[in-house]
Amino acid sequence: MSEAPSGKGKRDQIRIILIIAIAVVVLGSAYKIYTDYQAREALQAEYDATRTKLTSQLDSISGELSDKISEIAKLGGDIDSLVVLKDSITAQRDQLQRTRVANKALIQRLDRKVTGYQELLVAKDEEIAELKKINSQLLVENNELKEEQNTLNKTINEAQQRQEELKQQINLAAKLRAENIQVFNINSRGREREGDFRQRQAEKIKVSFNLAENDVAPVAGHQIMIQVVDPAGNVVFDVAKGSGSFKIDGREQFYTSMQEIVFDNSKQALSFVYDKGSEFEVGDHKIIIWADNYEIGQVAFNVR
Repeated sequence: MSEAPSGKGKRDQIRIILIIAIAVVVLGSAYKIYTDYQAREALQAEYDATRTKLTSQLDSISGELSDKISEIAKLGGDIDSLVVLKDSITAQRDQLQRTRVANKALIQRLDRKVTGYQELLVAKDEEIAELKKINSQLLVENNELKEEQNTLNKTINEAQQRQEELKQQINLAAKLRAENIQVFNINSRGREREGDFRQRQAEKIKVSFNLAENDVAPVAGHQIMIQVVDPAGNVVFDVAKGSGSFKIDGREQFYTSMQEIVFDNSKQALSFVYDKGSEFEVGDHKIIIWADNYEIGQVAFNVR
């Protein structure tokens, strides 16, 4: 039979068992620490990759949204809510970049939002297409309205031009006209002689005519004037004997004698007697008859 171990041998065995147990515990703890570290590193790496991906997606969405905001604004659409949304996306991206430690709840929330933002971009593409269609229709309608307006303006202008031409024609037709114009020399005994006359007999002349019928001319007052023009082209006038001036096209003209009449379309006869007070010059003279500011007739006579 073998001998039983001594007390010292038992203590050594117990010490060895304790050392082994402690070593097992230490190695187990170290292994758990290592595996936990590996798990955390793997989780952080996955978070960093997801964060980088989401940051890139948010940047891309923000850029696309900026383009769509600009295009919708040009097309006349409402962009207020989109501007607010773009600012919100920028803030979310900044928050994600600042969050370095893995945050599963933040990642899940932003991942869902990215999906919604992408759907929104698709919807905005459809809105832009519809706005382009509406703007195209409005452009066509606007061009049609411009063409109609141009046609209407052309018609109005043509009507105004015809009206002006008609007015001018009426004004022209309404002008008075002198007919049967005669020039007489009146001698010192009051006898009248028509036609050319001698200088010594040429101190007083008489001009007679009648106003032609004119159904277009209204019954109205007129100033009828005569100009006696000498051979040098000068108007014979004497303010003391009723001569004066009037304007034609802004230029002052002198008249020899003037009467105010009311035209009544009765072929009314008019006569002017002008006593020059001295002999007329030798040569060809002419008498121009005016109604207001337009010529209505003229006749010539010669002094020998």
